[in-house]
Amino acid sequence: MRVLLISLGTGPSVEHGIAYSIKHHRPDHVIYFATDQSLSSRTKIEALLSPSAPASEVIRLENGDEPNEIYREACKALGGLQRDGINIIEDVYVDFTSGTKAMSAGLFAAALAYSVRNLIYISGQRDSDGRVISGTERVMTFPPSEIFADHLLHQIVELFNKRLFGAALQLIEDGLREIHVQKLRQALGELHKLCLAYQAWDWFDHSKAMEHFEQIERDVIDHWSRQIGSNKGWVLQIAKELRSEGPITKRYSEKLLIDLWLNVERRMEEEHWIDAVARLYRLVELIAQACLAQKYELDTGALEVDKLPEHVRSKYEQLRDERGRVRLGLKQAYALLEDLKDPLGKHYKNLEGVLQARNESIAGHGLQPVKQEICEKLAGQVRELLDETISDWERQAEKGRFAQIGYNKAHEVHHQSRARSR
Repeated sequence: MRVLLISLGTGPSVEHGIAYSIKHHRPDHVIYFATDQSLSSRTKIEALLSPSAPASEVIRLENGDEPNEIYREACKALGGLQRDGINIIEDVYVDFTSGTKAMSAGLFAAALAYSVRNLIYISGQRDSDGRVISGTERVMTFPPSEIFADHLLHQIVELFNKRLFGAALQLIEDGLREIHVQKLRQALGELHKLCLAYQAWDWFDHSKAMEHFEQIERDVIDHWSRQIGSNKGWVLQIAKELRSEGPITKRYSEKLLIDLWLNVERRMEEEHWIDAVARLYRLVELIAQACLAQKYELDTGALEVDKLPEHVRSKYEQLRDERGRVRLGLKQAYALLEDLKDPLGKHYKNLEGVLQARNESIAGHGLQPVKQEICEKLAGQVRELLDETISDWERQAEKGRFAQIGYNKAHEVHHQSRARSR
């Protein structure tokens, strides 16, 4: 069903332009927006269309100079059409020619809010009062493509900066289906690569993130944000280290520990406390594993007991499993550090209380929610572990913080494409 929304104005011959629009677009149903003063125009329009006037209804407005009122009412009408299964993009038309300027503005804004693609304006020769002269009407039906493209780019940039990469990717795919201007399609392609790279990175898939980052050229980095270049180098280094089959001392890099911390920061900014605590717990364990590997060449996944000082060997011999392996959990790793008189070993006593609270929560073995207080307390103690382990970790972390891209860059792309199309 085709539906036409029209704002009704007053004055002599206004009905001719509206009747012309209805005849031209042949809707099955018309929704008029009228004030008490303009309501009589409907009767004149239907007289001109008789006997083939389409079904219609009127939405009454109290104030024709209040754009917010018609915006609200038009949004309600469009929402109702959508709920009734009407295809807003293909089957809804909005004619904002008639009515006060405020009415036209409100109706136009509602059409944009619901992504209406068929906007109508009746042009023609005008009389001394600025009204189109009957018989000279010319219908202008146009999709607001530039407006939608600009709005789409802004939405994608906002979602990227909020790290909602999945939602951004969906909008990019929608845009690539509808936008045909080459410069804009190129910008969407660049944003697509960026979203894929950062999404994989955020999911700890450094190998996949590296593949995507390697497809991002220098001119893309220079256009959107130079921080992307720092991020690219950061991810490539971590990915290569994780792929390395070198000695245990090379397995746990400082960047890997810092990268996990930065992921914690992002989850805390989003107030995803359970995700942040899960990462913090892993980081506590990873710090101990890294310390044992780098300083003592010990692997907690396959501990070589004969490398330990003689006075502690028997303690760890008792931990052998049925396959003859000695594998250390978090608490045992810190106990070993304490046995080796490493300064990091003493920190576990401070962590024990908050780790117990984590274990009793849904993030561990219990059913209690993870509270902000627990997360922040654990984060504070993990910062101390990082301070103990990597003296300049906060300076290094700057290169691993996610880039933010600017709205002005999206504007530049859009307006450059407009200039070239003229």
